[in-house]
Amino acid sequence: MLLSLLAVGLNLLPIRIFFGFELLLGSSLAVLAILLLGEVGLLVGISASLITWKVWGYPWCALTMVAEQLWLLAYLHYFNKGDKQRTNGRIVLADILFWIMAGIPLVFLLFGVVINLDPSSILALGIKQSVNGAINATIGLSLYLALRIAQSHSDPSKAVAIHGLTIATVMLSVIVPSLTIASVATAQLMEASQQGELQRLMLIARGVAISTPKEAAWIADSLHDSGSLIEFERIGKVNLQPYFQSNPGLFKTLAQTHASIGDDLIQVRGLKILVANHAEPRQRPLIDGYWKFDLASTRLDTASLVSTPAHLDNVVVVEPARELILQLQRQTTRIIGVLSWNLLFAALLSEIIAQALAARFQSSDSEPSGEARPSANGQAGRLGKFLQSPLRQSFVLDLNRIIDLYHEKSKENDRLSENLLSTKLRLKDSRQEIDGLSTIDPLTGCYNRHQLYRRLEFELQRSNRDRSELSCMCIEVDHYSQIRDSYGQTIADRVLVELAADIQARSRATDCLCHSGESAFSLILPMCSGAAAEGLARTFRHEVEARMIKIERQQISVTISIGISCLKAGDDDSESLINRTENALYRAKMEGRNRIVMI
Repeated sequence: MLLSLLAVGLNLLPIRIFFGFELLLGSSLAVLAILLLGEVGLLVGISASLITWKVWGYPWCALTMVAEQLWLLAYLHYFNKGDKQRTNGRIVLADILFWIMAGIPLVFLLFGVVINLDPSSILALGIKQSVNGAINATIGLSLYLALRIAQSHSDPSKAVAIHGLTIATVMLSVIVPSLTIASVATAQLMEASQQGELQRLMLIARGVAISTPKEAAWIADSLHDSGSLIEFERIGKVNLQPYFQSNPGLFKTLAQTHASIGDDLIQVRGLKILVANHAEPRQRPLIDGYWKFDLASTRLDTASLVSTPAHLDNVVVVEPARELILQLQRQTTRIIGVLSWNLLFAALLSEIIAQALAARFQSSDSEPSGEARPSANGQAGRLGKFLQSPLRQSFVLDLNRIIDLYHEKSKENDRLSENLLSTKLRLKDSRQEIDGLSTIDPLTGCYNRHQLYRRLEFELQRSNRDRSELSCMCIEVDHYSQIRDSYGQTIADRVLVELAADIQARSRATDCLCHSGESAFSLILPMCSGAAAEGLARTFRHEVEARMIKIERQQISVTISIGISCLKAGDDDSESLINRTENALYRAKMEGRNRIVMI
């Protein structure tokens, strides 16, 4: 009764190892009960199996697990040389054999005929149950051996066979690291995939939040024209009523029939998944669910948004979860498949090692007289002879073949981890690329005009706080339109790139160069007086005038005009400082170009 209650309790508390795989440890106590109690222990297995109906949502899972318990009981009675051989550990091999020969075919029969699932889903489900069964059989055997070892101190007849100890040790040494690696790899895969989904929905939500209703409708049409299934609704701050919905019917359905669940599946903050309220096996509502991002529930850095309104409207963005869920399920199935191969090869490896060890103990135990020695001293003598005698070379050669196969499957696990790491790195590069596009001019590599205002505002605040000098310089290529008309746009662009590189090379690390116009650059000079800025401008002008820019086979002579202005203490802002600088540049151009004017 106690074992039944514990088995039921363990099955009611499934352990999520990774996405789509929950380990039910109640069956391990069922295996322990069968090893301890025989037919009576079958009641523990039936009790634990019935609970899987509630946990997994499929009654047929309970049926296959009951069949598994019946097979293990039959194996112990009729195929394992009687009850005296229960410590030899072959119950683990019998469990694996059941799933290969009968368990997985039974799953195909029940789920294919009754539920009519597709073959790939049935195979994934069968592999999950077989892996769960093999792990529980190993744990149950280990518990049984631990109890026998504890009892052997007072009762020598409770000693266990080296064969069973070897199988339990080898299997546990494979199961624990394999589950750990698979769990970590899948967790990272889920985090990377969900982080990418969150970034997509967040970018759309930010764009809709700062747009007008007309622009929001244009965004919806663009998404639909591109084949995207992403939908959004924009909710006003005043009456909290949605004044734009890209798909009103969908949002009405989601509000009535869907709810947010599966917080344990979400690895990133701000992302939710909506599933249907009606009861179904968990796998299907996740596939038919929707990813949801709510702008109001996330703290946004509004300074990074262009033209952010005073009161930002809330935006909810949803997208069908089917594609990403199926992708995660496929990845999980591959990982479970690799794990199942690891368990199979571990079982074969453990049996080979166990047979070799048992044979070595038996050969060490032989006496010339053919008489057996007392058990305690005999075991010590056998162990000493075993440690002193070398293993046969033929056994090592056979073992190497099995180890090579095992390493191949371990390398496959490593490849999965490397693929996960590369996905995460690509996601990081994409994020950096998005940040760069919002601040960097793609032609020259300098900051753009938007970044000019942000950087100038920062330097103004620092100059006012530290009472330091600040200068601003505006540089423009003379007769740029004539260069473009004479040599073409490509050559004209190369002139701008060369000029930007020259200015950047002669500027300080604290200076900020921005491409502020078609042929104009702005240079912010913190802690720089007007005289120093004018001297730097003369250096720029003379060096540009003196050199010939070589582009392909063309040699182009270029001159520049420069306008300079300095910060006026207490009565300046970024707009006025830039306006004065541009006015100075305008005067330089009106006075004949190739000159410097300071205001």
